[in-house]
Amino acid sequence: MKIYIDVLVITNALISLIYLQCISRIVHQKIPALREAAACAFGGAGSLIAMIHTNSFGGALGVTLGKLAVISAVIIAAYLPENFSAFIKRLFLYGLMEVIFGGCCFMLINLTHSRIMYMRNYVMYFDISLLDIGICSAMLYVMIVIYETVQRRKAAAHKKYRARYTLGRYEITLPAIADTGNCLSDSFTGQPVVIFRSDDMYRQYELDIPERMSFYGFHPIPYNTVGGEGLVYVTSKGEVTISCGKSMKRVLCCVGIIASGERSQCAVFNPCLLT
Repeated sequence: MKIYIDVLVITNALISLIYLQCISRIVHQKIPALREAAACAFGGAGSLIAMIHTNSFGGALGVTLGKLAVISAVIIAAYLPENFSAFIKRLFLYGLMEVIFGGCCFMLINLTHSRIMYMRNYVMYFDISLLDIGICSAMLYVMIVIYETVQRRKAAAHKKYRARYTLGRYEITLPAIADTGNCLSDSFTGQPVVIFRSDDMYRQYELDIPERMSFYGFHPIPYNTVGGEGLVYVTSKGEVTISCGKSMKRVLCCVGIIASGERSQCAVFNPCLLT
């Protein structure tokens, strides 16, 4: 079998992108474009491990450790995990994606007896042209966009959302608005931001005093969403739970706080956090 390096690298870079997008939806963490491109580059370059041929135990162990190192590099480049636990969780999810995808490929190979798909050293290889890869990737992207659009509209159809924020002994629950226009993400963690418009929270963390703001881990970033624009004070501390009727979901996100003034207190979140 001949392996074309360009097809091997590009194919596995796209597969890495699919894995990362799936993981991002599970952990609710948006990946900045540059970090995502770097992670996919690691995934594509790491596919060259498929070209290693070994029949010894030591060689097989080396290949396995090499694959683990590649996956670790992809996870670190994409997510910059804040702690070891977060790293292990994303590493496990990436491995799970490999198992699911590999299982599907093995099933198709055995059912169709295809000569198109091959797997070696934990690396998938599709013996097809780059044009076919591009067309398939475009079709998959269109299907994902359509799915997300339907999910967001379905989520936005509900009007009685409530968002609860908890940090230590402090807890507050506010009416919540699902806004697809809230695409704000934290510049440090890359996580989406749920905006709380509340004078009570603003006073609780003394956001009008710069020294206290930094003490509580807040930093200002610009925003533009339902109800206005300006600066919002963002922190990664605390937990956010969004409920609608009897359903509740804890979402992985950062929290942004602005003063409500004369406007009603509420929280604004992107409905993709619920998918």
